[in-house]
Formats: sequence, C-alpha cells, structure tokens
Amino acid sequence: MKILLITYYFPPCGGAAVQRWLRFCRYLLQRGIPVTVLSSLGGDYPFTDPSLMAKLPTGLKVIRAKAPGMQKVWKRLSRSKSSLPYGDIAKARMGIMAKILVWLRLNFIYPDLRVFWNPAAYRAALNELSRDRYDVIISTGPPHSTHFIAYKLFRKLGLDWYTDFRDPWLDIHYLKLNPPSRLSRYIHKRMESKILQSAKGNFIISEAIADSLPPADKTILYNGYDPLDFQALEHHPSSLFRVKYVGQLTAGQDPDLFVKLSQALTREHELSFIGTELGDDQLLQLRSSLGNRLRYKSFCPHAEALQEMVDSDLLILIINEYSGNKGVLTTKLFEYLAAGSPILCFGPADGAAAKVIQDTSTGLTFSSQEISEAANWVNNLVPGYRNEGNTERYSVATQIDTLISKLQS
Repeated sequence: MKILLITYYFPPCGGAAVQRWLRFCRYLLQRGIPVTVLSSLGGDYPFTDPSLMAKLPTGLKVIRAKAPGMQKVWKRLSRSKSSLPYGDIAKARMGIMAKILVWLRLNFIYPDLRVFWNPAAYRAALNELSRDRYDVIISTGPPHSTHFIAYKLFRKLGLDWYTDFRDPWLDIHYLKLNPPSRLSRYIHKRMESKILQSAKGNFIISEAIADSLPPADKTILYNGYDPLDFQALEHHPSSLFRVKYVGQLTAGQDPDLFVKLSQALTREHELSFIGTELGDDQLLQLRSSLGNRLRYKSFCPHAEALQEMVDSDLLILIINEYSGNKGVLTTKLFEYLAAGSPILCFGPADGAAAKVIQDTSTGLTFSSQEISEAANWVNNLVPGYRNEGNTERYSVATQIDTLISKLQS
C-alpha cells in the first residue's frame, strides 16, 4: 500500500496544524507503508518553524505546488498592517475595508481562501500519479478545500480516497462566531455532504465532530502524542508555581480568563504564554493586570514549546466558546497529556476534551464561570506533581493501528 497525502500545511509551516500528519507519516514509514506528501510552496502560514524540517522522517517524499500568496493582497486592500487572519476573524478589531473583505470571503469564496491553491496542487498530483503507482489518497483539512483536489483525482483515476477532518467544516469556530449568509451556509452544507459521502471513508478527530457531520462512513482518529518527542525531556522544579498556556489564542478564547484565574489564586505563581502571538492591546492589558507574574514568549520552535510544557506545574487548555464546541480536540491537549503536568481545562463538562482528561485522570474541566472553583483546585495542587494517568490509547502508535486497519479493510 502506498499513500499520497494532500495537505496545505506541512513543515516549514509551524504550529498545531502540521503535527498530526508529521507524526502519522513517521509511524506509517516505520510500518513499511510508503507515503508521499503533496503540500504548498510559499503558502500563507500563520508562522514558520524551520526546525520541524529536521523531523521529516527518512524516506518521506515531499512534493510542493506553488500557492498564491494572499498576504500582500490582504494588506493592500484592507489598508492594514495586520496579518491575514488565521483562525480568528474578529471583526470588532478590524477597519471597515478589512470587514468588507472578510464578508466577501465568508459569502463568496468556497469553502475557504486556500482554494486558490487547488489548480496548482491538482496538476502536481496528476503529474506524480502518472509517474508512480499509488493505492490510496488522503486529503486532510482544514483547509477543507484540499478535499476537492482529492475528489477531482478520485473522479478521474478511481483511486481509493479518504478524508481527514482535524476540525469541523461548517461548524468550525470562526464560522460559528462570524456566521455567513443563509445561502452561503447552504452551499457549505452541500459541499460538506458531497465530500464525505463521495470518499471511501472519513477520519474524524472526535466523536462529537463526527456526529455533527453528514451521514457517511466515519472512523474516529485522535491526534495522539508521540512518546519519542518527550523521551529526552526532563522536568526541572522551580520555587514558583508555573502556570502555562502553550500555543495560539484564536476566536472564542478569552484572555480575561487568565487574569481572573491569576487574581483568584492565593499561591505565589507565574503565568506564562508560550508560542502565543498577542496583539499590542492584549499584551498591554495583561501586563497591566498581572504585573511581574506575567511571562510572555511569542512563537518558539516546537521542541522548545514541548520543554516548556514539561517544565510547568499546571497547563491551561481553553476550548473556543461557541455553539457546537463539544467536539473540539486540539493537538495541544495530547501533547499536554504526554508532558505530565496537571491540566486545567476551561470548556464544556461533557465535551470531547473533558472526556479525554477524565479518562486519563490528568486534570479537571471547569466552565468559564467557575473561576473560583478552578482556583481552589489549583491552590491545592502539590508543586511538582506529575501525572501518571493511563494515556496509551491516545498515543500515535494506537492511532496508526486504527488508520492502517481502516485502509486495509
């Protein structure tokens, strides 16, 4: 069996979007299953992490198709110095031209802005498939426009094709918080059904997201963590109780939660944002409220972010607040499991993240209104405590067993 994976995000792109399939590819190759990755060249990435190139496994073939850069177009037309929005279409902070552009994108560009990469990616895929024999195509999203590349290849060549959903489609947080028109929602829904029902199978990151998608053949495939990423990392004790949030803040994640929690804690502590790009106003507000308790480090290499997780006494996870958020399962949660520090999650008590945390006995989940209850729990945590929960079912090795079993069925 030989796999062609189509993904817009792949190293040197950084962040959570690349971690799932970077790990999966490594384990597939170890199992003797060849993988070729078709990804973008010069794409619009939230940030780059060149250090991830060293983690590309030996034997992995990567081909690139040129992606049109929309960053310059955005800045020119929006008359803004801000970057192209990524996972956060927060209109309240935008000028009038930027708001108009976002409205046009939401209501006239389907299914997402990365769709302009599709023609070049399709040509590159056809060229590769004409030179070598493949058995399976897998398309992963977001961006969900990548599924249409695979759909077109499936219609032309008849190869087995599976989709991979790392997030919802129509129910993704930024579309829920910034709803498109009724007509646009209808078009998205038709596209969603067409893709899921045309594919031979669909891999979904959580049960709740699978339930929210149209009827189709679906298999739950968690993001998972790779124990090898943590093998050489050691926990270093500190006299301060270190509370950390690692990763980006996106739409529906309220920075005020950190301030309220910090103010409710009675123990001496330090609150860190690691690998988090905060706006000037957000940073000023946090510094004003937290003073010398705040530690801020913007984007850092992935290996450094993992060490920061290990060197913590509490890790914070925030599930984006919007209707339909119960299925959210981030890559970060699985890395938190492997890091060994207690996890404080703000999100729905009956959500997918809360279930994983409860199943593994690695922390507790509270609503955003339960700040005092969360603070009481944190105040009673033993400094330096390390989780010893049973996390094996969420390892990448277990997910690969599920993936291969489905592809061979």
